[in-house]
Amino acid sequence: MANINNKKNNIPRRHLLSGSQARQVLNELAEKDATIAKEIERLSAMVFNDVSVEQVASSVFLALDGIDIEECWNASGKQWGGGYRDEFDVADDMIMEALFPFEQKIDVFYQAGEYAAEQEYLHGVLLGIYQLMEDSTSEFVENYMEDYPEELKQELIDDWKKRHPEDADGLQKLNTFIEKHCPAWSTEGTEL
Repeated sequence: MANINNKKNNIPRRHLLSGSQARQVLNELAEKDATIAKEIERLSAMVFNDVSVEQVASSVFLALDGIDIEECWNASGKQWGGGYRDEFDVADDMIMEALFPFEQKIDVFYQAGEYAAEQEYLHGVLLGIYQLMEDSTSEFVENYMEDYPEELKQELIDDWKKRHPEDADGLQKLNTFIEKHCPAWSTEGTEL
């Protein structure tokens, strides 16, 4: 009945497409009409740059808070085939692995020239790390991340400053964000 109604109303059927199929449709539409191409570009940029600081912070918090201390212990100690891995070295690797996708996303925004989205995403990562130290009850965080928040914060800020050496406005936004949302970090110990 639905197909009959669609044909009567001249409503085209919509098919569930995979991501690559949807891209193929968009590319074909863009090639046929410059106005549609511009609209696709506008909407793509809007979706790509839609960053929720709170969602990013939550994702960072969950990624770090979810590191299993037992996995750390199991991966450390005497190794099969000889050798020994220190539990703190293993913990470092696990922390860096958990943060890698977030650091990579910051770089994706930078490479795309979407500096406002890059900064918003950075704010989310910083807030997630800050909230981890404020709210986590994880044994892993308690045992292996004591110095990490300050170090990670400074590394993220230093990386941002290297990418934007002349951006005084962005630096002020970063400073204001930290003061407002991460008050225990105050900017006294931060090299902004």
